[in-house]
Amino acid sequence: MQPLPPRMPSRISRRLFLAGSAAVLTGGAAMIAGCSDHESADPGSGSGTTGAVDEPTTGSTAVAPTEPTTPADTPAPTNPAPTTAAIELAGDPFTLGVASGDPTDRAVVLWTRLAPDPSNGGGMPADDVDVRWEVSVADTFDEVVAEGTATATAAHGHSVHVAAELDPGWWFYRFRVGGYTSPVGRTRTTAPSGEAGASETVRFVSASCQNYQDGFYTAHRDIADQQVDFVAFLGDYIYEGGAATIGENFVVRTHGTDEATTLEAYRNRYALYKADADLQAAHASCPWYVTWDDHEVENNYAGLVPQNLADQATFAERRRAAYQVWWEHQPVALAPPDGAADDYTIYRSARWGDLVDLVVLDGRQYRTDQACGDPGLSLDPPCPETFDESRTMLGDVQEAWLLDTLGAASATWQVIAQQTIFGDVTLGGAVLNYDQWDGYPFERNRIVDALDPAKNTVVLTGDIHFAGAGNIRQGGRGTGTPVAAEFVATSISSGGLIDPAVTEVVRAIPDIVDVELEHRGYILHTVTPDRWSAEYRMVETVKEPGAPMFVHATYVIDAGTNTARFA
Repeated sequence: MQPLPPRMPSRISRRLFLAGSAAVLTGGAAMIAGCSDHESADPGSGSGTTGAVDEPTTGSTAVAPTEPTTPADTPAPTNPAPTTAAIELAGDPFTLGVASGDPTDRAVVLWTRLAPDPSNGGGMPADDVDVRWEVSVADTFDEVVAEGTATATAAHGHSVHVAAELDPGWWFYRFRVGGYTSPVGRTRTTAPSGEAGASETVRFVSASCQNYQDGFYTAHRDIADQQVDFVAFLGDYIYEGGAATIGENFVVRTHGTDEATTLEAYRNRYALYKADADLQAAHASCPWYVTWDDHEVENNYAGLVPQNLADQATFAERRRAAYQVWWEHQPVALAPPDGAADDYTIYRSARWGDLVDLVVLDGRQYRTDQACGDPGLSLDPPCPETFDESRTMLGDVQEAWLLDTLGAASATWQVIAQQTIFGDVTLGGAVLNYDQWDGYPFERNRIVDALDPAKNTVVLTGDIHFAGAGNIRQGGRGTGTPVAAEFVATSISSGGLIDPAVTEVVRAIPDIVDVELEHRGYILHTVTPDRWSAEYRMVETVKEPGAPMFVHATYVIDAGTNTARFA
């Protein structure tokens, strides 16, 4: 049994935790791949604390904020940063940018990592380093309203996690060390509940799957331009595989390194990703809620079962390293993992005024191994193992926590942010993807049966590298009572997995409203008390930096219907 989510310090809100041709059918069956993609990075593989101390650093309570402008458009600060005694840096330590995340109505986590030589372990001295952080009502920092000193420890890669206590609204923040000043980020706390007009509209992004080698991060630049309230990132932030050759499969750029399996290698991989200017811009534009999927550790791993069983003896150590480095590089209001423990609880909840109750799930750490040997491209009937009622995606404790949290949700919309397709997308009874919820049908049915049809429930999904919208019902597909709508975001850059020629086959699956199998991008959500709007924004190509964006379609849910439809 996994432990319940830990209670956070009082300065962080406790809500954060509490029927076509055979060829066409074969193409449709390619959905089994999920984010277990071609793995171009390795074609041969089958497969809040402050700076790493134990408690978040907080600062003074801030005054009322002003509306922000885009940090990318603001001038660099000219006042010199304070210097840590005797510190000598090899260069600018803020190469990985800044980020914020896990906002509540009283606080938000501010993040950076010191790395003057990011691709070679960071290039920092072995000493712990004090870092100054500042929050202001304006990007000029003429008036600093909250500030403090955080310790970036060598034990946690010189990363910094500051739990800054702030009044509701928008803020600007930055870090300073050794004569250097970081880029400016903008962030916000959530709208308080119970205040008239405090949460009339929320605009946010859901996104996932950003294989560095497969394409450029044009979608992230567009996310920054949208100036949304927050981003929900649903996993596969990095891909762990080895170097690929430019021009093969989807590959347009290569990281040139072996598959990441150690603490140092995972750090270098995150540094490569976070050094990307477009990704930095998206992080600097608003706070993020982040969860993981498989590629943060290894393709298609399940709990403590690696993709390749020959690696079983060393996999727990590898997973511990990957979990630590995930924490080091994400703006999360979580204590760092205990290096001696296998489990690391990251599932949590948040609330946005009276409009949105959000649960963020971990569908990877506690799951039973995929059924039937996790076959690929198979239209065979599922093996009996599939229907073992003990099989789980979430684990017993997380499932119970989810149902309790949803049962207590009182906002207009309750949102489940998770990784793999939740709805039933079996084809002729065949499970096309045993890594998705179709491979764990009894647990999914328990969750669906527990959903209240009188509430407005939305499931946000990533993983599969295509875009889709669908409806979830209690009872028969296409005929039962609608209890939720699901919005599946295509990948930021990771290559597509299904031939677009099978689009109509996929659309014909009951309760699928629409799919788009060809392009990369994300979903821009606009939520009001009466309606949920999901705009699917896509990039013409990820093979060229800065390619044009376009809107594929917009889907809406009218409050009280739990049914997605074309706008």
